[in-house]
Amino acid sequence: MGQRPRNRKFDNDDGIGFVHCRICGDYRRVISGRHLSKHDTDRETYMEEYYLSTDELIAKAFRRIQSSRRGYYPYGKRDWIAAVKKVYKQDGKVFAGDLQAKYPHLYGQGVWIFGNWDKALLAA
Repeated sequence: MGQRPRNRKFDNDDGIGFVHCRICGDYRRVISGRHLSKHDTDRETYMEEYYLSTDELIAKAFRRIQSSRRGYYPYGKRDWIAAVKKVYKQDGKVFAGDLQAKYPHLYGQGVWIFGNWDKALLAA
C-alpha cells in the first residue's frame, strides 16, 4: 500500500492556532460535524477523503483552551498511547470506567482521537 498524501495546511504556527477546512478554505479552531454538515458531508467521510486523523481536525491551542485543568496536555496518537501505557504500569489496569473516574481527559481524548474506546484500547 502506498503512502497517503498529507494535505496539511495550517496557519503560520503549524496547526497550533487553527486548522484549515479542505472544502471551503476556512481557518477554524475545530472542523466540526456542524461545519461539515454545511458541505453535506460527515466527519468520517471528510477524514477518509482528505486522509486526516481525528487529531488533525482540532487545533492544539483550542484543546488547551477548552481545559481548565492545570497541566492539561492535548495528546496526539503516539503521546496518548504512551500516556495510557504509563497509567497501565502505575495502576495495573486501563478499564474505561477506571480511566473515566481517575483520568477523564485521557479517556475523552482517546475516544476523540481513535473514534471510540475499543479502537483506542486496541491501538494502545
